[in-house]
Amino acid sequence: MKTETLHIVGSVSAEATERAGARLKAIPGVHDVSFLDSPARLYAHIDDKTTTRMQLVAALAEAGVLVEALQSPHANGSCCGGCGS
Repeated sequence: MKTETLHIVGSVSAEATERAGARLKAIPGVHDVSFLDSPARLYAHIDDKTTTRMQLVAALAEAGVLVEALQSPHANGSCCGGCGS
């Protein structure tokens, strides 16, 4: 299991958050979803063998929630040391 961090573009209404959460939780392998403000982001605890970031982004787009396209190499809080940062 891993935690996927998605940075949300703009603000999200309570209704959109509920729709997005329901869509994400319907994806096999998604165990938990948390939306946070300032900056707007989402944490999804997923089974990385069955669920992909692209599935999460697509489900959010269907619910009207847009995600920043680029993922930070350290978004999940780990560093392999390979990028030199």
